Formats: sequence, structure tokens, C-alpha cells
Amino acid sequence: MNQNTPRTHWVSIRFTETDLQDLSAQASQAGLSRSELIRRRALRRPVISRTDVNTAERIDQLGRLFKHLYPKDKGWAGPEDRRKFWRVLEDLQRAAQALRRGPPCSPRSSP
Repeated sequence: MNQNTPRTHWVSIRFTETDLQDLSAQASQAGLSRSELIRRRALRRPVISRTDVNTAERIDQLGRLFKHLYPKDKGWAGPEDRRKFWRVLEDLQRAAQALRRGPPCSPRSSP
């Protein structure tokens, strides 16, 4: 549903006080309102925690920094060592993507 589409129908749900507090904590952790959290879960849409998004951004940042460490001199290592270097970058990309719960990264051929 588009964010601009007006929501015109109401659904009532009863919760215990404990369940409501738990739901509020989960919504807060995900950075969503309780209504949006319930809506996403009911419609089987992903609920991504802010912590996961922040962690994925930090992993991406580490990957970019790590990439700058790749030596420009071709004689620094053999082909296997260069492949290991790039595999680490690919692993960082996959970890960040998994935290975002997106489609897996497409495998890239190693140098």
C-alpha cells in the first residue's frame, strides 16, 4: 500500500497489558508505530530492526574502507591471496544484505 493512500478501515484487537508492552517495545526497537508493526506483520511484510539497518550500514562502511587497503602493486601477492581478499569483501556484502533481509548478493567472479 502506498503511504499516501488513506486508511479508511479500522480493525480492533484486544491485548493483555503485558502483550501491549511487549508489542510497544518491539515497535520501538524497529522504529515503527505499534499500528505499523501490526500492519506489517498481518500483511507478512518485513519488519527490519533499526539495529540491523545500522549494523548493515557499518558493515558496508568497513567494506569500503577495506577496499582501499587493496595494494595497487600487482606483485604483492599471488592469485589465491588476491581471491581471498575479494572473498572477504563479498562476505561483508552478503552479511550486510542478510541484515537488511534483501535478496542475496549475486555472486561475482573473483579476480
